[in-house]
Amino acid sequence: MECDDKIRSKMGLAVCLRDMGNGNSRIFIDDVKADKEENPINWKHDYFFTYTPELINEEIDNMQLSDKQLQEIGEAVVARLLALNGRVK
Repeated sequence: MECDDKIRSKMGLAVCLRDMGNGNSRIFIDDVKADKEENPINWKHDYFFTYTPELINEEIDNMQLSDKQLQEIGEAVVARLLALNGRVK
């Protein structure tokens, strides 16, 4: 695909970074549902999925998370997207 065709899956993820107020943050991942597949405008919260262990603010702010931490976050995202789209065997 050379350009964005504006088609999306009905189910996706919302990811946010929350400062926990103690020098640490967590990444929260929630399931969201689109109002339509073609150029969806509104995404509604559907279900809480997971969050990371607390991450040190200085490390995350400077993009210094370990390869293992980044891998775990990426794996959680891909695994959940596969599950939401019925592609897990």
